[in-house]
Amino acid sequence: MAKRRQTAIGIALLLTGIALGYGLRFVDLRIVYALRSVIAGEDSGRLLLLATEVTGLNALRVLPLYMGAFVLMEQWVPVTGPFSRRAAGYGIPVLLVPASYWLIRILFQTPYDFGVPAMLSLLGVIGMHLLSQFPQGLFWKAATFGMFSFGWQWLGLVPGLTRYGFGNGDLSIDVKNAAAFLGQEALLARWSSLSCAVFVSIAVTMAKFMVDYSNHVDLLRRHQAQQLEMRQAALRNLEIRSRAEMQRLVHDLKTPLTTIQGLVSLIGMTQDKAKTAEYVARVEQAVDRMDRIISEILYPETRRHVSGAELVRFLRSHVSGVHWSGVRFDVGEDLPDVEVNVVRMTRAVANLIQNAREAVQDTGAPVVVRVRNDAGKLRIEVIDGGPGISREVMDQLFTPGFSTKESSGLGLSFAREVIAEEHGGSLEVYSKPGEGTTIVVELMGGVQ
Repeated sequence: MAKRRQTAIGIALLLTGIALGYGLRFVDLRIVYALRSVIAGEDSGRLLLLATEVTGLNALRVLPLYMGAFVLMEQWVPVTGPFSRRAAGYGIPVLLVPASYWLIRILFQTPYDFGVPAMLSLLGVIGMHLLSQFPQGLFWKAATFGMFSFGWQWLGLVPGLTRYGFGNGDLSIDVKNAAAFLGQEALLARWSSLSCAVFVSIAVTMAKFMVDYSNHVDLLRRHQAQQLEMRQAALRNLEIRSRAEMQRLVHDLKTPLTTIQGLVSLIGMTQDKAKTAEYVARVEQAVDRMDRIISEILYPETRRHVSGAELVRFLRSHVSGVHWSGVRFDVGEDLPDVEVNVVRMTRAVANLIQNAREAVQDTGAPVVVRVRNDAGKLRIEVIDGGPGISREVMDQLFTPGFSTKESSGLGLSFAREVIAEEHGGSLEVYSKPGEGTTIVVELMGGVQ
């Protein structure tokens, strides 16, 4: 349907151009009378104005013909592909435009001159077709070609080019004859040449702008598509991480729940009051543990006093399993106690470990989690032998959403929020390109 509509537009433009061969004849007569008054008054300034009007009239009367041929060629001739197929399609304007000139002569007795400017305009139509791979509106293409055609039409008024097939139409000959009578042929030649250069340059600039604009839009679209793909990948990564953390939290809750279920079964089977009391106490402990975990999940400000070794055991449990292979713990002796939100602190350190695993995933090198007592502080080092971090990336490392991988970019910012802002600890990153990365977490020991 669109192809038919464009074809109809092309045919309508051709018919409009043919009709102008009759409709603009009254303008020709007015210009002829004006040239007589110019000669009578020896007005060279008015001569240049009439030269401009003649050139514009010549461009206006043939513009629909060339644009009609261009629209038809754009619809039926491929922009890319074998040159032989495209070259055959270039016969559309080569045949239609001269045929339209001939038809105007037959129907209206208007002598259109198919000279060198007309041939140059045909080349312009083919050039515009080559630019069709850069999608722009028909108006922009018509404006570009109009400037191009208007520029070439000026060559028809250069007296010295007449013998070479430029400007053999009636009006063009009349203007050059008037300039010869007034002795202003050199002035007309300079004015026409300069005007040709100006308008052809404008046409070239517009065509270049068309190409540059289309390339810019294409680049922008590709960039937006890449950004969208990265955002979708980040969301998928965030969803995977969230699901994994939820599974680990459910596992942490399931352990005491399983204990409760087993103890309740034992209570139902025993008649020993001492055993029953022991089982009930252990049930209460498991319930308290579940309550603490749930509180720490729901309320970030919740804290509990745990030993460093217990925090490490919780962290080990959090990063255990096949999905965390390649993580090796190096735990020292006499670790200090800390007062932390165990769930959030474990999630924060686990994020650091996950980042380290992603850094070494192509090398197979292990990630070492070293835990030490550092002058009464609990010191946790996450060490990887990955490619390291450049200075430019280091400056944006803790920016929420920033990531050099297809991830959410929230791991480090979340870790700093939990460790430094919520718990008053410190989080430092030491890295050089090619030398791996060490992340150091320090938490105050004892009751804070």
